[in-house]
Amino acid sequence: MVVLAAGGGDFRPSPLDLAVSPYKYSLLQWELSNFLDKWVRQAGLLLPWASENDRSVKNRLAQEFFELGRRQRDAERRLLSSTTNGEPLSDEETLSLRAEIEQIEERRRALRPQVEEAVEAEISSILGEANFKSRIGFLFPPVDTVYSSSPTVLVLSPRDRIHRQQTILLAPGISDEERERIEELVLREENLAALVEDTGGVATYPSVVSDTSSLHHAVVITAHEWLHHWFFFQPLGQHFWDSPEMTTLNETAATMGGEEIGDLAYFAMTGEVINRDVEPASGAKSEGFDFNEAMRETRMEAEELLAQGKIEEAEAYMEERRQFLASNGRLIRKINQAFFAFHGSYAASPASVSPINEQLKELRRRSDSLEDFLKLVASFGSIQEFLDYLG
Repeated sequence: MVVLAAGGGDFRPSPLDLAVSPYKYSLLQWELSNFLDKWVRQAGLLLPWASENDRSVKNRLAQEFFELGRRQRDAERRLLSSTTNGEPLSDEETLSLRAEIEQIEERRRALRPQVEEAVEAEISSILGEANFKSRIGFLFPPVDTVYSSSPTVLVLSPRDRIHRQQTILLAPGISDEERERIEELVLREENLAALVEDTGGVATYPSVVSDTSSLHHAVVITAHEWLHHWFFFQPLGQHFWDSPEMTTLNETAATMGGEEIGDLAYFAMTGEVINRDVEPASGAKSEGFDFNEAMRETRMEAEELLAQGKIEEAEAYMEERRQFLASNGRLIRKINQAFFAFHGSYAASPASVSPINEQLKELRRRSDSLEDFLKLVASFGSIQEFLDYLG
């Protein structure tokens, strides 16, 4: 619904307003639905008599929760493929799959509160060991998250350069067809590059983190979003939107810290050690194809074309590269200026050409502890302060 300004009849919703209004994500509704309920449960976590056995049980339930999510996605894919490959399932098979999906959803709904408490408790414990608690043993802000469908985001960029001009939260689950419709309308009516993209989590309070990934990924993202909550009360977070560089510094620091905290919490929950020094076997490099290098090459060439004023050529080039990546097994729905504006905010991403990731790695090497590193980074109120310190 488009809300009209009271007292004036001159308000005209733009084509962009009309396009996104059915999909707008309501932060107010989210807070009303989750904030009080979560704080009642948080009070229970502060009680001293929670046993180690309770902790162990909840950690096992967390593993079950995300394993059930994997099984649900497999069942949904089997159900979907039966309607797209010309070989429909029998009525009995279809009913069986739908019943399985319904049972999994019911079980996950029942598990969700305990899973959230388990992850919150483990991350809080890691943060306590890293001296983030006050002298009276209170962690502020408390770790607070909800595992649910994470919102999508509409990112807008000028066509003549790569710049995150505006970001609008939209509802989860928007189809590819609707995404294309929104993006084409923005291009046609506003002459802006647009991208509707999924998110892994959003730093509302409590944060919302996608429940469709693995337990490890969810724990890391939960820690990442908590760092945004904590940065909000520090100079770093208070200057998040001052410049693209400050946005990148915030996001990359949260990524690095979130990975370190999340890996430790995941080990505490499962006993599994995460070794980030080993190259992932995810296909970043395969048969002479290096995805990271190809993506950075795409970013640099696109920026060069845009700097020369060759907008249409840059857009055609990015589409050609998208097809090239797809031919090498890396499927990306759309690559345009908004894609790089969004993903480039994370300096560790191959879509970024920022030096901030390597600079933060150097700062972490110089730091005696995770606490020292994060508290130092959080103290920077401008990118110049950060660079001066490094220099």
